[in-house]
Amino acid sequence: MVIKKSVFVHFLLLLIMSAGALHAQWRSDVAQLFSKGKDYKAISEYLLQNYNKLENVIDNADASGILAFCFGRLNDPQNETRWITEYFESCGAKDTGFAFLDLVNQVDVIGWLNTWKSRYPFIIEIALIKGIGDEPLVPQGILPLVVDIMNDAYYKFYLGSNVLEGGQFKSGFNIIALDANELFLNPGKRVCLLEVKSGGLVLKKEITLDVEASFPRMPAGQPSPQSIPPVHYALSMYVGGELVLSSRKTESVAPPFQLGLKPSNNPAYLKPDYYVKRNDPWANPNFNSFSIFDAVGILYSVLKDLLKKKDNKDAQPPKIQTVQDLSLVFKPKDSAGRDREIKVSIKLRTKNLPYVLSLP
Repeated sequence: MVIKKSVFVHFLLLLIMSAGALHAQWRSDVAQLFSKGKDYKAISEYLLQNYNKLENVIDNADASGILAFCFGRLNDPQNETRWITEYFESCGAKDTGFAFLDLVNQVDVIGWLNTWKSRYPFIIEIALIKGIGDEPLVPQGILPLVVDIMNDAYYKFYLGSNVLEGGQFKSGFNIIALDANELFLNPGKRVCLLEVKSGGLVLKKEITLDVEASFPRMPAGQPSPQSIPPVHYALSMYVGGELVLSSRKTESVAPPFQLGLKPSNNPAYLKPDYYVKRNDPWANPNFNSFSIFDAVGILYSVLKDLLKKKDNKDAQPPKIQTVQDLSLVFKPKDSAGRDREIKVSIKLRTKNLPYVLSLP
C-alpha cells in the first residue's frame, strides 16, 4: 500500500513538473526565434502548432498577442484580427509584458499592441446598476443598462430585428435605457444584440435578460395592465440626407398604481426620480409619465456629478455598484390608497458572437 501511494505521488509530481516545463519552454522557444531575426512566419507557425497545448489565460494572452503581432507584420489582416480578438475577448489582454523577449523585440510587440489598445472597442463590462452606496438607483420609467467600454465606438442595440438605440459610445461608462414598464409588466426572457463598431471591425454581444415579476392582485373591476395595448415610437435622424441614427421603442401603458419611489437620501442629494413632480397629477399622472429621454439625461448628470472629483479629497463620492443579478422591491399604493408590493428579479447574461471584419 505504501509503495502504491509513493508511485502515485511520484507520478503526480512528474505531471506537475512537465506542465511547468511546457509553461516555460514555449516562451524560451519563441524568444530564441525572435533573436534569430524577424522571421514572423516561423514564429507564427510555431505558436499555431503549440497554442492548443497552453492551459492558462496568461499563456494564451501572450501567445495570441504575439500571433496578432506577427500576422500584422505579415500584412495578413484576417489572421491579425482573429488573434487580436482572441487576445482581447478570450484573454482580457492580460499579458505578462512579454518580459521573456529581448528588450528590442519586447518594445516592438508592446508598441504594436498599444496601437490596437488605443482603438479596439473592448467592452469591459455589461451590467445593471444596483445603486449608489446603500441607495437604489431606479429612475422612474427606465432601467439603465451599463456598457463600460475602453474606447469610443459606434453601436447599435437590437431587440429582434428592431434597432432600439444607436449612436456612439464614449470611452468609459455608457447607458442604454431599457423600458422598465415593458420589462416589468411583460416578464420573461428577452435576447438582445449589441453591436459595436470601430473601423472595419464589428463586435457582437448577445445579451439575455431574464425577468421575473410578481404583481399584487388587482381589485375587481380594474383593468389588467397587460390588457392595455402598448404605444410604439420611432425616431430617425438624418445628416445631409444620410441616416445616422434610428431608434424604435415600445412602451406599455402604466398600471393603475404608482411606484411611489422616494427622493434620495444619498450625500449628493441626487437621484433621477427626485425630479419627478409627485404632487402634480398633470405632470405625473402615471408610472410612465416621466419622459424616458429626460430620465436618461438626468441619469447621466447624476453619474457625472457622483464620479467627478470633489474639492475635499478626503470626501470620496459614493461608489456605483454594478451587478449581473438585480432584485427590486417596490411598495406603491393603488388608486384606493391600499398598500401593494411589486417584486422584480432580473438576471443578465452576455455571450460573444462571431465578429465581422470589413476590409477596405
